[in-house]
Amino acid sequence: MAEYTPLTSLSPDEEDFRTTKNNGQYSRRFPKFPTENQRTLLWLTIVIGAIAIAAAATFHISVLSTNPGTVPLYRPDELVSSLRMVQPSPYLEEGRKNIHKNNKKKIPKMTFPASMVRANAADPNKVYHSGSSIVLSSSDSMFYHWRVKGSWPTCYISGWVSPADKLGKAGKSYRVDGDVTAIEIWNVSSPVTKSLSWNTRPQRLSLMGTVNFTARDVQNRYRFLDGQELRDPTPRFDCSDETDVNIEISCASCRLEFEQIFSSPALGFEVLELA
Repeated sequence: MAEYTPLTSLSPDEEDFRTTKNNGQYSRRFPKFPTENQRTLLWLTIVIGAIAIAAAATFHISVLSTNPGTVPLYRPDELVSSLRMVQPSPYLEEGRKNIHKNNKKKIPKMTFPASMVRANAADPNKVYHSGSSIVLSSSDSMFYHWRVKGSWPTCYISGWVSPADKLGKAGKSYRVDGDVTAIEIWNVSSPVTKSLSWNTRPQRLSLMGTVNFTARDVQNRYRFLDGQELRDPTPRFDCSDETDVNIEISCASCRLEFEQIFSSPALGFEVLELA
């Protein structure tokens, strides 16, 4: 006999309630329901979302309900500062003039020689004339003359050698052999003229001191040379009034040659004010 199987129509909600036959046995499939953890997570999500919506609504309501008249908004041209405007001092220009005037007087200056003349003991009758060529050796001396009117009471004589890189850029150089750290400076008996020979040179009176003819940047590396212009053996003298300075420069233990030219950077023997 033929087997009868009833036909049924399932709604979409009931499609999971299907009756199936497997090896002659009927079975039904039931839908899968959420577990306990999944239901808890779902409820937490709903609660947090509700809290966020409520907070946002509360904020907007408080902003909209604020009276705009309590915090006035101004345009930039309506703002007026309560601070008093500071005016420049009426004495500002006068003060600038005084500073410039005082600095002009008080800045220590360097004085270039009025004359520089060589004298050679190996050729005592040869007459040399004032010029820029400087030669010092065991048989050569240089005679210098300065006319100084200082703004400071004391001046000193210095062997000023600018750093090598600056000298090179200016086309200046010097040749040295031997020890140039103690070149002697002597007072002489009579004014230095524009021309002289070894036989007509002024005679030495007293040793004023010695100068160090090494580069300034090299000297700055040694602490014991700090402030050397303030103490012996640096040759110092009173220059509060107009003063004529006449000296002999000698170096028995060296040979030194260079051109002393009135231009920067400095290279040569100079008179400086002691500030």
